[in-house]
Amino acid sequence: MPSYTFNCPTCGMFTLWYTSMRGNRQAAACPQCEVTAPRVFTPPMTFQMDSNVKKRIERGMEPRLVKRADMPKKQQQKKTVSRPWQAGH
Repeated sequence: MPSYTFNCPTCGMFTLWYTSMRGNRQAAACPQCEVTAPRVFTPPMTFQMDSNVKKRIERGMEPRLVKRADMPKKQQQKKTVSRPWQAGH
């Protein structure tokens, strides 16, 4: 179940649990005062993650631009015949 954290201007932060991830969850009504509260981003708990994954998250989600000349050369795979009785199907 996804949980979303919102920040009410009068009551403070609160978390709501939803049964699905469908729909726009950018704002919600405060359960105490019914004022519309905007959603707040809360990072995941990264203290148990692999260090490489954690570094990737901290760098951001912006993809790196790589030119074709900088990409590693793809090695051609040797064709193996697993069924010698079949003729090139």
